[in-house]
Parts: sequence; C-alpha cells; structure tokens
Amino acid sequence: MAKYEVVAKDIISRIKQNEFETTLKLPTEDEMIEYYQVSRNTVRSALKLLTSQGIIFSRQGSGFYIRQRSNSNSISITGTNGLTYDFPNSTFSNYVISVDLIEADEKLAKKMMCEPGDLIYRCKRLRILDDKKFALEISFYSKKVVPYLCKEIAEQSIYNYLQNDLKLKLGFADKDIYAIKLTKEQSELLDLEPGDPGLVIADTVYLDNGVLFNSSQMIYNYKYARFYATAIR
Repeated sequence: MAKYEVVAKDIISRIKQNEFETTLKLPTEDEMIEYYQVSRNTVRSALKLLTSQGIIFSRQGSGFYIRQRSNSNSISITGTNGLTYDFPNSTFSNYVISVDLIEADEKLAKKMMCEPGDLIYRCKRLRILDDKKFALEISFYSKKVVPYLCKEIAEQSIYNYLQNDLKLKLGFADKDIYAIKLTKEQSELLDLEPGDPGLVIADTVYLDNGVLFNSSQMIYNYKYARFYATAIR
C-alpha cells in the first residue's frame, strides 16, 4: 500500500471515530505533514483520493471538509473503501461456502487473462450485514499472484491479507454493473425467490504494475442494498 493510501485510510478511520465532528474540517496540510511524518505530496495525494471518492471536499482558502451524506447506508459504486466504511453503524461478517483450487478452463482463462490450465483460487462466500444475507460473492484469484488462500483467510478481509501480509500493491479495477434474475441456488443462498432481481457488480482488479489477479462477482440482495455514485464537475 502506497504511503498516501495509508494516510487516506487513517483519515477515514479518524472520520469514522468522529474526531472532526465539531467543525467537520480536516487539519491543515502542515498539521497533517507533522502528524503523519510524510511529504506534502503524500498528503495532497491522500486528499485528492478522498476527494475523488466523495468523502471530503475543498473550500477555496479555507481547507478540506467532510461531506455530509444524505444517502447513508448506501454503497459507493466508485469507491474502494469497503462495506465497513459505507455502513459504519453495522456489523459485517463472512460466511465462507467454499475455497478451492481449480484449473482455468478456456472461459475462465479469458476472464483472468491467463493460460488454460493455470491454477486459480475460487472463493464463494456470503456477506452478512447485521445477520441479513446481504450479498453473494464469487471471486477468482490467480495463484501466481496469490500463492495461498484458505477458509480462515476468507472469513476475514481478503484484501487486508493481500495488502498487509502478501504486501501486494493494488492498482485499479474495472467495474461491470448489470441486473439478473436469480437462479434457484442464488436465491436460496440469499433467502429470496427464484427469479427475484439481483444487482451484480463484477470487478476485474489489477496490481499497480497492470497484472490482473482478481475477478469477482458480487450479487446483492435487492431488499437491503442501495447504491450511490459521486459526480464531480
């Protein structure tokens, strides 16, 4: 994780802890440089990231302020902070259905930009929000990049494992968003009915060097999931 991403993540944590609740204003650049012991460019990159995600905004000559969202408990389609940020007052857990190592067939090899026969970890899990079956996730990870994945890891945050333990530097993701009618298996896992609607966000995720390592499909329960995107002119 780059230094500016570490700073941005800590600012988000401080926002969640209501550290700036009185004024809704972030410390000055100089104060953050002193607090985090980083360069001005690092602080500015962190602020730029948080601005692009709609978390803060700039008032010319005054500084950066925390955005007050009218759409709380909604998922940012463009953000990368995770469900715990979008639902600060809720509890999330993961129920792991399966984690197995498979050989990529022609279809999966095309999706993962690898060779047929390459080893891929396939992980299927339910994302539980306050005891509600919030989403069904099916993810694939290249074993060339992620050498080990198991149920115990998948019960926690896989991306924390990738960044903190494997020291992978994540780069960018392509998102494909579409609606489906749930199959019998999908509907049973989500406590819905076959043919009920499901909104799918499919991610293709790359390292900072452009290597594709993860392809995932998140099928959201229509009863609980709401989404928003921040538009910046």
